[in-house]
Amino acid sequence: MTTLIRLGAAAALMGGGLRIAAAFIPYVSGSAWLEAFYTVIDACLLIGLIGIYLSVSDRVGRLGLAGFIIAAIGQGSIIGPDATQFGIDFYLAGSLVLLAGLTLLAVDMLGAGVMRPAAALWLFAVSLAGASAVVGETAVLAAGAALGGAFAYAGAILLAGPAANPKATIASIAD
Repeated sequence: MTTLIRLGAAAALMGGGLRIAAAFIPYVSGSAWLEAFYTVIDACLLIGLIGIYLSVSDRVGRLGLAGFIIAAIGQGSIIGPDATQFGIDFYLAGSLVLLAGLTLLAVDMLGAGVMRPAAALWLFAVSLAGASAVVGETAVLAAGAALGGAFAYAGAILLAGPAANPKATIASIAD
């Protein structure tokens, strides 16, 4: 396993775990510590996404690559304090771009048979985010927890890697 994949796996595990915790912390506008906390989560998820993609890049196709690029752009755009410019909520827009990219990547991962639980959790998070228009805030919180769970799972699996099973390869561990 390359150093970048290992770093991405650790970041995915940490960012995912923190994202799950964040689902239980009430949002307070203008809270400096909360914005810093979200920044750490978002940066970890971006690095985690890179590591996760690198670990499966030889098994997913163009759809997965497109999904990775779109998700990385969305994730990168939400790092830092939330901003509204020109009447656009950039956190909301970035989140939608992230979820669109994760949808494409997850579908390709499922088709390739790699990291199926993480891919399924990403799709579940997307479904919950979509349901939030009808169900409300509870679905948003659950979507965030599912998103974090997918990253944490993928990071843990990658960190376990061949050390957990000396006869295994990264590709087979990630299945």
